[in-house]
Amino acid sequence: MSFTASKAFREGWAAFNRNAVTLVGFSVLAFLVLGLLQAVQLLISTTVLSSSDASPGFAVVLVGLSLLQAILGLVISIGLLDGSLRSVRGERVSLLALFRRSSEVPNWLGLQLFSFVAVTLGTLAFVLPGIYLAIAYVFAGLALVDGPRSFTDALILSRRLVTPHWFDLALFLAVNAALAAVGSLACGVGLFVSVPVASCVSAAAYQQLLELSGAADASTERF
Repeated sequence: MSFTASKAFREGWAAFNRNAVTLVGFSVLAFLVLGLLQAVQLLISTTVLSSSDASPGFAVVLVGLSLLQAILGLVISIGLLDGSLRSVRGERVSLLALFRRSSEVPNWLGLQLFSFVAVTLGTLAFVLPGIYLAIAYVFAGLALVDGPRSFTDALILSRRLVTPHWFDLALFLAVNAALAAVGSLACGVGLFVSVPVASCVSAAAYQQLLELSGAADASTERF
């Protein structure tokens, strides 16, 4: 059997509608929190640049805020993927429940660093290996929240699921990314809807790949 993009879009849209208020609310909250941190960083940077005797403590604060922003970005990514996957599986999720996998931040960081290095080296070597890995690892985040499993196991699972359907998924991911980007046309406001919709569609594609590989039952038990 082959991967069916239309099925992923249809089931992803249904999953989004199942928890639309929660997922959109989570996206708005994430935007506000990250926007506030960015505003504080900008204010401090402006103060430092306009002051001739700025304290070294300002630099420490800026570094701390940058680290906090990065960590929160990881928490938001984990929560959105977790909520999307649970929606695809027919669950109702609350806003607080989207933070239940926040302890996966170190694992997620390892996943991001490892995949970045692998894709970069593959691209620098012969280009094509990098392109292959960029697509092959795209569901590693979903595999991670669908744990428990290490980030290396998540990367391996994603590659195993994607490889038999690589070309179909490359086209699917391009269309899904384009639809998510459309949300930025309405002064960015549409992103609050298009981003969680795209996340749900990706989760539906991941679930379909599990079913095609025969691993859906085992994954659901771990979940």
